[in-house]
Amino acid sequence: MKYTQAEKLQILLLCDIHEALGIEHSYDPELIREAVTTDNLWSLEWEYSNLSTQEDNPAEVKHVCDVLDMYNMLKFTYDHLSSNDQTKLAEEVPHFSPEHSLTFPGFDGNNEGRLMGVARILNRMGRFNTQEITKNSHHPTYETSERMLGVYLPERSNFHHQRGITYEALKDTLLARIHPSNR
Repeated sequence: MKYTQAEKLQILLLCDIHEALGIEHSYDPELIREAVTTDNLWSLEWEYSNLSTQEDNPAEVKHVCDVLDMYNMLKFTYDHLSSNDQTKLAEEVPHFSPEHSLTFPGFDGNNEGRLMGVARILNRMGRFNTQEITKNSHHPTYETSERMLGVYLPERSNFHHQRGITYEALKDTLLARIHPSNR
């Protein structure tokens, strides 16, 4: 869905009127304003299912959601490992630290602004609230997360509610974080 400049202006003016009238228990004018001004119109469909256009989510939304899901799953899986397996993982994954390796690093504000914008609106909507998702990594993360997702996504369907993904999938996903030329 795309709006013309005139349609955007009309929507933004209606948001102003909505707020000025103090209407409660209705649509969220702040979310609508942010969705319209940042071209994150998919978020309106997520928040208000009655506005669904049946369009697929944009690729950057899928990427951000997959990355955030992956980091949540990595942490969940690690937290459910035995202490022996946690020690083994630290030995098998170079430079592993739970605080760094299992925490979403953010997206680069200079080069991944669109991804940051998607994360910001997801945060505004209360999605993926187990980690800070609006951080600026200050370095590009797309290539790294694509390598990790290449390992993680095929394994996601093997999720077990009491342990997460398999130990091997966890280890291999974390190893994919390391650039191939540095392995």
